[in-house]
Amino acid sequence: MINLSVEIGKYGRIVLPKELRDKYSVKEGSRLIIRDYKGQIILVPVTTYEKPTEALYDSVKAEFPIEEPKELARTHIRKKLIEELG
Repeated sequence: MINLSVEIGKYGRIVLPKELRDKYSVKEGSRLIIRDYKGQIILVPVTTYEKPTEALYDSVKAEFPIEEPKELARTHIRKKLIEELG
């Protein structure tokens, strides 16, 4: 477990220490999910892909043809994130 401290800057901005940015591949433009959980602020890095449909290939099993595959994939990912963070 890493224990580090950061200071809140103007407009509520924080700078993540380099050690954590490197460990979690967080760079400029990266997205984080922010959760308020049992009195703690939790930052969860969001993995992004250049070709998200390829990253999701075969992750959703459908019993019938899907008219809106991207919307189905987004719903599936949201559900998985809620399950993992819940």
